[in-house]
Amino acid sequence: MRHGVNGDPLKDGKLDLPELLEEPTPEELAWARDFVEQRKWREAVTYRETAPHEYVVRKWEKDEQGNRDFDRFISVIRRFGYADFYYSVRHLYWAIDEFKYWTMGWPVEETTVINRARVDAPEPWKETHP
Repeated sequence: MRHGVNGDPLKDGKLDLPELLEEPTPEELAWARDFVEQRKWREAVTYRETAPHEYVVRKWEKDEQGNRDFDRFISVIRRFGYADFYYSVRHLYWAIDEFKYWTMGWPVEETTVINRARVDAPEPWKETHP
């Protein structure tokens, strides 16, 4: 198994994404808010007790524009996001309003899910894995 620059395990094909920490323009923020508002987020029921979050899936997009928007939102997360860990796995998260968003780190065209959790959601893994 490969390891990223922070020592975290990288499955085959997963990218070691850098923190770009760019600042969004007002237009980019407005577009992102519209994107999340237009999606039907589904609860990740199996994580209800341990890591409550919701997700959307690429195949739920109705047309080619929806797929382009899905790709653009992934890029937004990666441009504006910050690195943090879920146990020993590093992800880039982008917080906007009351939610933070992330993907699993695959190349944009291979990414099928965008996740979100409330920024104030419990993170018990941080208590045991500083």
